[in-house]
Amino acid sequence: MPDLLFTLHCAVRDTEALIAAIRTISPAPIHIRAENVRGRDFGDAGTAEQVSGELKRTTLELIAGDDAVPGLLRAVTEARRELPVRWRTSPIIDQGRIA
Repeated sequence: MPDLLFTLHCAVRDTEALIAAIRTISPAPIHIRAENVRGRDFGDAGTAEQVSGELKRTTLELIAGDDAVPGLLRAVTEARRELPVRWRTSPIIDQGRIA
């Protein structure tokens, strides 16, 4: 069960609902970061989602085993949110804590 960095990019107003959904699957710490997207958000965004200025988004990140990803995706899909969510996983090659 290799560890992955599970990342979500969501609308600010959906942040709390997604955190609650993730908590039903994983007790791992969730890192929450506000971000501003300049220009166009994503090429596959619907007309109402396309941005020509600045878009406020939230990035959520947590470390999860690869076997937890299907459950996390299911929880995010079923969460009470208003807008689409972008997600990705990245392998964690190495990690640690320096005291």
